[in-house]
Amino acid sequence: MFMIRKYEAQYQNRLFQFLEICLPQSGRKFEPNGRHKMYNNVPGYFEHFWCLFDGEDIIGTAALKKLDSGRCELKALYLLEKYHKKGLGRRLLNTVLHKARQDGYAEIYLDTLSSSRRAVRLYEKAGFERTERYNDNYTADIFMALKLRETAGSLS
Repeated sequence: MFMIRKYEAQYQNRLFQFLEICLPQSGRKFEPNGRHKMYNNVPGYFEHFWCLFDGEDIIGTAALKKLDSGRCELKALYLLEKYHKKGLGRRLLNTVLHKARQDGYAEIYLDTLSSSRRAVRLYEKAGFERTERYNDNYTADIFMALKLRETAGSLS
């Protein structure tokens, strides 16, 4: 049974094991002492962070990061390939969108790679639209934003 849980410090080792498997599946290398150093201090970097479990194994993640009082950012939406096409990425995304609305944000942003075609389709289905670069992530080549209204931005 799949369960989404808020991140807890006790998940740290399992999170790193997950990222070491998941990131290469999408053409990325996990660099915990480099560009992925934020995962060494999840509560200090992210406002909210969720782990999707299959039993005791982390199979997906999603996070929310505050940009300013009215804007936030979707971060770390990852899912092991084995679990694609089961609606689990959509569940993770909806978790983030719900919390962003609940926290009073007006807009949510994200950055991604054009090679992440499934993710881009998921974001577009949720109502995200392409926008200008809003950060200095040198690896991303797609930037998207969604205005958070109760009637838009979630997938059934």
